Amino acid sequence: MASNKLKDRLIFRMQKNKPLMWGISSIHALIMMVGLMFYMSIVYVMPDEIMLIELLSVTRNALFKAEIKPKSDRFLFVNCSWEKDLTAKVDTNGFVIGNVDITNRKSITKFVNTLNQDPDNHEYLLVDIRFYDKSDDDSLMEAAFANSKNTIVSYHKGADNAPKYPVVKVPLGLSDLQVQELNHEETVTLKYHLIQGDSLKSTPLIMAENIYGEKIEKGFLFNKFRGNYMLNSYILDYPIRTYDLFVKNTYPYLQMHELITMPPFLIKKFTKDKIIVLGDFEDRDIHKTIYGFMPGPLILTNAFITLERGYNKITWGFFLFIFICFTYISHKALTFRDPVTVFINKFFDSDHFIVELIQDSVFYLVYFGVMSIVSYLTFNIHLTVLILSFYMYALEQGLLFYKGWLEDKEKEELEKEAKEENIA
Repeated sequence: MASNKLKDRLIFRMQKNKPLMWGISSIHALIMMVGLMFYMSIVYVMPDEIMLIELLSVTRNALFKAEIKPKSDRFLFVNCSWEKDLTAKVDTNGFVIGNVDITNRKSITKFVNTLNQDPDNHEYLLVDIRFYDKSDDDSLMEAAFANSKNTIVSYHKGADNAPKYPVVKVPLGLSDLQVQELNHEETVTLKYHLIQGDSLKSTPLIMAENIYGEKIEKGFLFNKFRGNYMLNSYILDYPIRTYDLFVKNTYPYLQMHELITMPPFLIKKFTKDKIIVLGDFEDRDIHKTIYGFMPGPLILTNAFITLERGYNKITWGFFLFIFICFTYISHKALTFRDPVTVFINKFFDSDHFIVELIQDSVFYLVYFGVMSIVSYLTFNIHLTVLILSFYMYALEQGLLFYKGWLEDKEKEELEKEAKEENIA
């Protein structure tokens, strides 16, 4: 039997004191919530979590058709992949070293000027094209954009992570897709950041701000937009996928050459009340997602849709759900004779290695996996929590080791005292 000194240790006192145990579990749950928010804010996701995210999304959206698709007349997608022109390529010293293919500025200018004839006819224009190489037609295109309304043009960050702006003056939005490396040759786009580098607003965010006439309010922990607190970084869902665009033909999709050769009245009809998305849908701007490969402009469109629908919205119910889940699992780790362990021991010998495996690792993986499933189905938020299973396993094993070490140390002291009494 442990001495009073051993019983005074917190690790032993909390086993007998339920309010103390639940209090410590609650405090630990809050710490885990802070850790979860940080982990969700970074780009990295564990490979096993990617598999779970893909399975959940495909099962709910593709198999059970539980998603709500945007209206087919909301968007017009225009492919500029083959609308090419040549311009001089110069080196860092300003010397011409050859030619480089660029998106034809004349085609863009012609289309934007057509829209400018009735600027309130369309809802918004997103131009996801990189204007990094100079052209003789830049001035005319710049003038067309200067007269345009509800328009945004993509820019990106360079290798040094600093903004790399176009060579023309246009209304800008950051369209970088933060990707995660799967191996040396393959990357995947999972999380999307509305604001990057503390202050660089993304293109979908600026679009939503302009369309709804509201600005995002920066907060200490969470930003607020349209009356709701938002996750800045979240795993994208894709209401519109390549299958909808290229196979089912649910949404209007045109080549730029087709569009600009139409008479103005027909262009007006095609673009009426639509969000027009111009970009490379078929050539280079292709990225791997949880639904396979997808064009960059379509990823930006989906980021806008999820923001508009509030898929990254966080509520008190969401926080309460996480808090309860983390409090329970903390209680399980801190309680050495918890109900789960007692239940499993009824069916297996407590010394069997399978019991150790189930109790200490598989249970945590299953628990956090179910937690992620419930979060996605209930709150539309993918939780990247599987990494916490390793943390909880390490915590429980560490506490068990510490408890055993204290008991062994106490046993040695008692044996030493007994020997001294016998000698005396």
